[in-house]
Amino acid sequence: MYSLGVDLGTTFVAAAIAHESQVEMVTLGDRSVVAPAVVYLREDGTIVTGDAAVRRAVSNPDRVGREFKRRLGDPTPVMLGNTPHAVGALLGALLHDVLHKVIETEGGPPERVVLTHPANWGPFRRELFEDVPEAAGLTGLTTWRTVSEPEAAAAHYAATRRLNDGETVAVYDLGGGTFDATILSKGPEGIEILGTPEGIERLGGVDFDEAVMSYVNVSSGGALSELDMGDPATAIALARLRQDCVLAKEALSVDTETTIPVFLPHRHFEVRLTRPEFEGMLRAPIESTVAALSRTLRSAQVTPEQLSAVLLVGGSSRIPLVGRMLTEQLGRPTVVDTHPKHAVALGAATLAEVASHPMQTWYLPGQHTHPAERARRSHDARPEGAPSTPVPAAAAAQVPSPAAFPAPPAPRDNGITPGVAAPAAPGANGGTNHTAGATAGDRGGGAPPFGAGSPPHPPGPPKPPPAGPAPPPLAQPRRRDRRTALAIGAALLVLGLVVGFVLWPRGQTAGPDTTSGTGPPVLTRPAAAPPASVANPVVGAVFPVGAGPQAGAITPDGRFAYVTSTSTSTISVVDLATNAVAASIPVAAGPPVFVAFTPDGARAYVSVFDEIRGTGNAVVVLDTASKAVTATIPADRYPYAIAVSPDGRQLFVPNHDANLVSVVDTRTNTVQKKITVKPNPHSVAFSVDGRRAYVANHQSNLVTVLDTKNGIVLTEIPVGQSPHSLAMSPDGQRVYVVDYDADTVSVIDPAANTVSGTIAVQREPQSVAFAPDGRHAYVVNDGSNTVSVIDTATNQVTTTVGVGQAPTDVFVAPDGRHAYVTNISSNNVTVLNIAG
Repeated sequence: MYSLGVDLGTTFVAAAIAHESQVEMVTLGDRSVVAPAVVYLREDGTIVTGDAAVRRAVSNPDRVGREFKRRLGDPTPVMLGNTPHAVGALLGALLHDVLHKVIETEGGPPERVVLTHPANWGPFRRELFEDVPEAAGLTGLTTWRTVSEPEAAAAHYAATRRLNDGETVAVYDLGGGTFDATILSKGPEGIEILGTPEGIERLGGVDFDEAVMSYVNVSSGGALSELDMGDPATAIALARLRQDCVLAKEALSVDTETTIPVFLPHRHFEVRLTRPEFEGMLRAPIESTVAALSRTLRSAQVTPEQLSAVLLVGGSSRIPLVGRMLTEQLGRPTVVDTHPKHAVALGAATLAEVASHPMQTWYLPGQHTHPAERARRSHDARPEGAPSTPVPAAAAAQVPSPAAFPAPPAPRDNGITPGVAAPAAPGANGGTNHTAGATAGDRGGGAPPFGAGSPPHPPGPPKPPPAGPAPPPLAQPRRRDRRTALAIGAALLVLGLVVGFVLWPRGQTAGPDTTSGTGPPVLTRPAAAPPASVANPVVGAVFPVGAGPQAGAITPDGRFAYVTSTSTSTISVVDLATNAVAASIPVAAGPPVFVAFTPDGARAYVSVFDEIRGTGNAVVVLDTASKAVTATIPADRYPYAIAVSPDGRQLFVPNHDANLVSVVDTRTNTVQKKITVKPNPHSVAFSVDGRRAYVANHQSNLVTVLDTKNGIVLTEIPVGQSPHSLAMSPDGQRVYVVDYDADTVSVIDPAANTVSGTIAVQREPQSVAFAPDGRHAYVVNDGSNTVSVIDTATNQVTTTVGVGQAPTDVFVAPDGRHAYVTNISSNNVTVLNIAG
């Protein structure tokens, strides 16, 4: 059993689960832990939430709802497409989708739920907020209660930093839409609120976004004021500009200046904004928050000197000016949580779990604590294939029936883009439906339909085998042919070693020839044979990186790993000798997603896009010596898992939503060609000689084979459902393709361009990599929090290794001793010892 904490914020929704041993975030967004607190009304009257709503908002801004939490208690309904909606119902829709995600992941409902609300809400709004769980279908499903956001943040602080008895902290909570200031003290009986919490009802990140919009208007001579607001093109342009203003605001937390692109009807231009100019807009409102905190201190009869620290919570608290002004005016240290957007949800989950252990008590004053206990139904079993701890067969058979879950009151949407074929019926594949138009991660961004007698999110039954004939059995190599091939290979290897040693240019750096367009690459010294990979690798270490680590790659010399963080728009440079972050590279162009190195390691190419706002769409070039951005290459919509050719002269960029593969000349960093492929190209892998490129087309269930010299499509190979990633074996004899929704790996014979067989793995395989010796491959199972190890000689899984929460990528060190797995929800990297 587990407990759940949910922070239904003004701009974002966050959730965390707590087991007895740990508290961790739940991934709610497509590529981020948090999800936007946004709803969208479809033409058929159903509602989409989160990332799926944001994707639709740009083209139909009149049907989208944002920041409606501010209006709780206002009798005027929220209008979506000329249809009125109550604020409580919209908050219920957000909470329902959180429950769906969690129940689907954990295999059953939570035992306890804690929801958070602003500390300055009065009894009337708190009472309205207590109706939200009923709107979400939570009533009767589990036990739940509400607490204030600062209480939850303090609980997280105390749990992670051991707040001692007698210590007092101030919680400064500046989020997307509201500000709260609260003083809390730790006593023998738990945490107590001192004095009267202060708040500013309409102050937060969205107001700072508006300030940037006003700056753009003034800088352009009133260009925005002159627009025709009755023109639909104007609404679309302003929606896009608002997203770019948000990106600019976030960029200025890590950079000193940024540029805002402005695309208005019949007019395009750019506006430059520096950090001092941005801070000038914010100084007055931030001063008002410091004044509110001072009033709270006076009401609590606490002086600044009596504070252990000022705890900064909420995404907007990361603005550098906030910490500076608080330190200057209060003279106390500020503590910024590693992930301030997560602190409230983590603390709420902590409080929910603490409530299940009577020996641990948190004192929550009556006026700030509003338990509304409901009868709970016990669901201890997980469905077959669920992540985390194994379940005995007897318990696995006790999966709750749909009748055990209450049917929510209104029909809902499953996030399917209009005009796209509907997904399989519930339980057809047991996983999240993937759709056209779905971006990073391709989870479709929404929940299965409410109503029609269906449960909110019951765990599905075990997956049946796919329809149609069974795949052909995997071909086994003949012994004589294999011995012959090994003998020839050994002879060629010895010959290559001799020639390489004789011809090796002393003192010259290995790498491709970047000065000539025609000559062969510079000859590189052959590396030592990699150690033999083992069939049963074990976890050797786990180390933290930036929030939401998405993907990674290792420098060709094996010294450093570059790990992207979409949550912080940075790249962590990890020293693999110590497994410590040696540097952090901010990426102002947008959230970095995937990394690829040139063979000489001099440059790193990083794909950049923001699927929430539809912006970025570029490839950033980094100089690995200086860690500086040297070029930015424009890309089409959502550049995905990029790859550099073996000779280092080409970069292939799959543009997920443009159905194009861009070919970049790495000598000039310009796009030379665009190749049209089938929908949703995800990942690229090259043949060993670089003459072919293999592209996984996620929505089309195909792998496209490209001629890299002529830039043409040679053939298309049908594979399993939703191919996500692929890799070429070191000997060039097979391509492994992970099929996200089929829970399989398709094995392609590149000589015949056919699938020779499939390998069953665990839930939602997302990434694959080979050991340098080619004996084993490693498959990340996002839905099971595991890595499947495959013996490439038999195409059988030899073992399954548990890793962190929501693993997304696996990459292997050149020396073949370790594999690294990014865990997006655990904010860390798992190291596997893969060599004997």
